[in-house]
Amino acid sequence: MNKLTKLHIAYADKKRRKWLYKYTADFKKCGRNVEIGVSCQISNKKNFELGDNCWIGNNFFAKSEGGVTVGSGTIISRFCEIWTSNHNYDSDDLQCIPYDKRMITKPVIIGENCWIGSRVTIIPGVTIGEGVVVGAGSVV
Repeated sequence: MNKLTKLHIAYADKKRRKWLYKYTADFKKCGRNVEIGVSCQISNKKNFELGDNCWIGNNFFAKSEGGVTVGSGTIISRFCEIWTSNHNYDSDDLQCIPYDKRMITKPVIIGENCWIGSRVTIIPGVTIGEGVVVGAGSVV
């Protein structure tokens, strides 16, 4: 590798670090040694917690109104979705069928050292224990 290539890589890394710092500034918590891919969308960042040594792939989506906690050492692959809110469809005072305008929020907790495969969807209220591997394309 020549000197110019090394300088280019160093500049790109510095620029990426600056972007990551700015992107995660609104998180409830963001650990050290974190990588987040491009085209990720996280709503309500103040309810999103990320531990140390985590990696999140490209095109990740999190609707974190109910709160999302990701433990240290966890890897989340590309195109994964985490949902913490859903329509109110099961209550005694349902205002409309099949669901009304009210939303129900529940937190999602992912333990430490987990591996979430590509295109996994995690729905509100789910807790994934420590060291769990979730296969690609799963709905949890």
